[in-house]
Amino acid sequence: MSEAPGPPARVSPLLLIALFSGLFLVFLDTTVVNVALPDLREKLGADVSGLQWVVDSYLLTFSCLLLGAGALADRIGAKRLFVGALAGFVLTSVWCALSGSVGMLLVARAAQGVTGAALMPVSMVIITQLYPDPTARGRMVGIQSAVAGLALTAGPLVGGALVEAYGWQSVFWVNLPVGVLAVAVLARLLPAARPDRGQAVDLLGQLLFVAGVGLLTYALIEGNSAGWGSARIVGCFAGAALLLVLFVLREARHPQPMLPLDFFRHPHVSAGAIINFTVFGAMFGAVFLLMLTLQEVDGLSPVQAGVRTVVMTAMVTIASIVGVVVAERIGVRITALAGALSMGGGLLGLRLVSYHDGFGAYWWQFLLLGLGAGLAGPPVTAALLSAVPEERAGTGSGVGYTARQVGSVFGVAACGTIVSHHLATSASTALAGLPLPPSAVDKLAAGDLSDAAKLPAELRPLVLPKVGTLFMDGTHLAYTAGACACAVAAIAAVLLLGSRPAGAAVPESRVAEHI
Repeated sequence: MSEAPGPPARVSPLLLIALFSGLFLVFLDTTVVNVALPDLREKLGADVSGLQWVVDSYLLTFSCLLLGAGALADRIGAKRLFVGALAGFVLTSVWCALSGSVGMLLVARAAQGVTGAALMPVSMVIITQLYPDPTARGRMVGIQSAVAGLALTAGPLVGGALVEAYGWQSVFWVNLPVGVLAVAVLARLLPAARPDRGQAVDLLGQLLFVAGVGLLTYALIEGNSAGWGSARIVGCFAGAALLLVLFVLREARHPQPMLPLDFFRHPHVSAGAIINFTVFGAMFGAVFLLMLTLQEVDGLSPVQAGVRTVVMTAMVTIASIVGVVVAERIGVRITALAGALSMGGGLLGLRLVSYHDGFGAYWWQFLLLGLGAGLAGPPVTAALLSAVPEERAGTGSGVGYTARQVGSVFGVAACGTIVSHHLATSASTALAGLPLPPSAVDKLAAGDLSDAAKLPAELRPLVLPKVGTLFMDGTHLAYTAGACACAVAAIAAVLLLGSRPAGAAVPESRVAEHI
């Protein structure tokens, strides 16, 4: 076991601001691009599948490398990895802003995800080092989640204003000044703990995991266009299954695995993985569809769409702080259960929203989504961290965040696929008899709604309601799938989480029993 120096008697507020500023940028870039999607589609050209890849190319590399980043932090030290990764995140953000094609942007977004992957789990290592007291640590987890909620709030608002004024590139340029200042402060003020040189990084395991999740995501996104029974898609599903099985076998036999399967003997770790995967997968899938609905179907500007999501994102910020405090009093099981039920209720409520409904029809669903994410996420993450040995905090936090981000990748991919499939199978019938050229019908069936508002004035009243209703029907199916995922999270909370407060320490003897 490596020995870390004792935490400072008082953590510098400037240090915390810099730490959370770096995290703010990472969280911001998971959502701010959603606001820029229509502008990206218009300027660079992309259908629904292309827009899914703009979001998922970042989330995919981000989520697949979280496990390795946690283990690498244990190996080389949290400060060195966090500061280096934040500098890389700034540089790749500039690359994104300078991209002149969809293909270049996808490569840059993937590189941005690589650097962002190191920041999430390593921040939890830093928090563990700075706050060894479990209660204080749990509250810092809540603050971290509040920062995430604040980024979710700022993303649609700031991103919408930037896109309207300066175009989609501006959502990446904004990372430059904030990131440079944060790197400078952290390099000077962040204390360095002694790394565990005996902790190896499982490169083969990392490659198997990246390849397996990547093939699965590709199959989900491209299945509609390529055909679900095509050799390419079936081969991707089969390859993903094989690679992920090999990954599990590799981790089970490796002396220093990237994903210690023994961790899952503790029910809090299993619950943390399941709840993070399902709840946040459902939420990110819903946010992807909501931003498309508000702008592409309802015709709102980026700023107008951003304003309407403040109810949801502000609630994430508030509930993230309150959720940890509540869990300290009544236990993580009830808190996480309430979060899963709230998220599921919000998703089912979105099924009631029809084409061109006003804000009065869906504000309360947004409220439930934000409340669910805030109540389910931070308490479960704090419980997971308390269930793993402190010297493996990087690996343990990597488990929780990997589950969350892989869930987000699958959530976006699955929701986009459900809507695209519904449009592809229903558009031709719904638009039959209208004087539309086949090319226009094909574009609408592929989910490209960009030209619908440009149709001749006499056709718009006939086409737009049909297309809008078709799109909304597809989102209703996706929201139902998300609610089912939240039901799984609720069951996991009841069966696997105990009544122990979220930040309470797990006695060493109890940890040894499970791990």
